[in-house]
Amino acid sequence: MADEKAQVGEGFEHEDLSQSVLYEVVEDHICLITLNRPERRNAIAIPGMNDLLDEALVRAQDDDRVKVIVFRANGPDFCSGEDTRKTPIESFGLKKNAGRLAQSVRMRNMRKTYASIQNGLIWSDKVVIGACQGNVMGLGFSLAFACDMLIVADNARFARRQSRIGFAAFDGQMPMALLKMGLNRGMEVLLTGRTVTPEELKDWGIANSVVPEDQLFDEAMRFARAVSALSTDGLMLGKRAFHQHLHGLGLASFQNFASIGHPLFTNIVWREDEFNFLNERNKEGSNKSVWKKLNKIFKDLGFD
Repeated sequence: MADEKAQVGEGFEHEDLSQSVLYEVVEDHICLITLNRPERRNAIAIPGMNDLLDEALVRAQDDDRVKVIVFRANGPDFCSGEDTRKTPIESFGLKKNAGRLAQSVRMRNMRKTYASIQNGLIWSDKVVIGACQGNVMGLGFSLAFACDMLIVADNARFARRQSRIGFAAFDGQMPMALLKMGLNRGMEVLLTGRTVTPEELKDWGIANSVVPEDQLFDEAMRFARAVSALSTDGLMLGKRAFHQHLHGLGLASFQNFASIGHPLFTNIVWREDEFNFLNERNKEGSNKSVWKKLNKIFKDLGFD
């Protein structure tokens, strides 16, 4: 288990992440890519886990035998988001009392971070089926929404809480989230960070199937086997046609803005009456207590 006494900003620095993303071809045309950090609720340690996830996705792209990727996670939760014990900017080199990190470093690293997700999921030549249980939060929410199809356990909870620390509706996967949820409903979910239930995802046409957690893997494999019965060439042609549609909607150009948006976030000027998560976190030295205070603001307004 990760060191619970790790200081904010140090986080997972000494943790072995080599087995945090697993790759396995389970049938002739189906591979599993599995998040494997259950002791941290599969929180993504940036940049290490991004690199491992990117390597696994590229491996699937390059294997002509693989038609379908089942993207899943070990443990009770799919992904609880980024491991905020060490924020992306700290992972890129920012240190306390060491001055500001160059914007060029931030933009380059954010482009790499977003590309590692988008290239292998949204722009994948293979069909990607997400299988999600438990907490699907923050970056986990984005990963799930980047999949071509989504199989959801009935105990899943989807939310994008980082809106509450200052990002508001901005997200690297914002266009895909709005495309799938619709503009008004999508903005509600992105702005408030509220929990979205499996039933809502099913009603909205986002979840392809909702099943008890103990049936999640079998249901994902049922969908994967149906897809794998199709022509390899035909599947890739279909994905390229889908990509052309997304290009027409401007998704690729948004990826360029996303690499700029994150550095802009770090220049936000907080007003005196606004909850500055990063300052509060640094003062208390604890994520958990600060998140509890912040989430209470929204829970009291009915946006749990």
